[in-house]
Amino acid sequence: MTSPTESPKGALPVAVDAMGGDHGPQVVVEGAVQAARQAGIPSILVGEEQQLRTLLSGYPDASQLPISIHNATQVVGMDESPGLAIRGKQDSSIRVAFELVARGEASAVVSPGNTGAIMAAGVFVGGTLPGIARPAIASLIPKGLSGTPTVLLDSGANSGCQAFQLVQFALMGHHYAMAALGVPKPRIALLSNGTELAKGNDIIRAAAMMLAELEGINFIGYVEGRDIARDVVDVVVCDGFVGNIVLKAMEGSVGLVVDSIKAMVESSPRGKFGLWLAKPVLKKVFKDKLDPSAYGGAPLLGLGHIAIKCHGSSSSRAVMNGIRVAQKFVDESVMHKLSAALSSLDVKEGASLDDGANGWSRVFEKKARGRREESAGRGSTGGSHE
Repeated sequence: MTSPTESPKGALPVAVDAMGGDHGPQVVVEGAVQAARQAGIPSILVGEEQQLRTLLSGYPDASQLPISIHNATQVVGMDESPGLAIRGKQDSSIRVAFELVARGEASAVVSPGNTGAIMAAGVFVGGTLPGIARPAIASLIPKGLSGTPTVLLDSGANSGCQAFQLVQFALMGHHYAMAALGVPKPRIALLSNGTELAKGNDIIRAAAMMLAELEGINFIGYVEGRDIARDVVDVVVCDGFVGNIVLKAMEGSVGLVVDSIKAMVESSPRGKFGLWLAKPVLKKVFKDKLDPSAYGGAPLLGLGHIAIKCHGSSSSRAVMNGIRVAQKFVDESVMHKLSAALSSLDVKEGASLDDGANGWSRVFEKKARGRREESAGRGSTGGSHE
């Protein structure tokens, strides 16, 4: 490994898994180069050393950029079992990237690789934040009339969740929206099939009761899928199975709009002229706001180390912005704020989140019992019946 190069501010480099994406290491190297050139963010490219050196040498200014290489001889494929791969492939690029962070040689991990493998490596090497049962992927969904996107979590890490896990997702989303996006009082909602209280399944309704009992959380109830991109909510909570379907359906919808516009434009000279006039506006909308690569990647909230998951088919622009997101997490001390907030909640509520469902049940039952006792006290104020 070449020695890690620090930025002028002394920041640790970001460890970038160069081997996990669908398009190979070339786009990842390009993304790291762009992040170094445009933002001065240092990085360590983790992967097959000779291949990465050859790719990096293709840039004339490579020797002046704060980019180093750490050799890793194995790769976790998209179709491999995450747990088995992480335990069996000890020199895989994603595991080595997390180990660099654990040893204090890097500040964060960015990877376009196997989501399950990223999660497994993160838990195996660095564990989770105190009290977190399962980490979640937090994706950003652009809003039509607002500059601040909606946080959707979980968007793919956990296919089945219990109510207390959805509550934890809500808490992490709440503090992420405040620390990373600057939303002072995030509106939290559960994704359901209607906004009425009777909607949803048993798990959704149980999570709603728990969230309604938590102090300091602006829980607004249920929202439907059409509300995610509207300025009615800041954090939308669901399990990863539903969240991943929602995310990819929205990506497909944007693609449908783009393809439809192209087809209509190409059908007439008037359409082509109109597109030419509207091109600056359309570029701003589709490239800067609706293109997933503009947001870089999604943080895996709840892991002990900063980890940013880029889409498997990420472009170099997406990788560059993923590195930017990782650096923002470092600069804004998001992990410290999230950990402190969860620890503070733990103390105030008097039940350990490490206890999972049992801990949350005790909190909920304690508050419910307090309400019943308060109601009974009010009912007995009319005098003695002795």
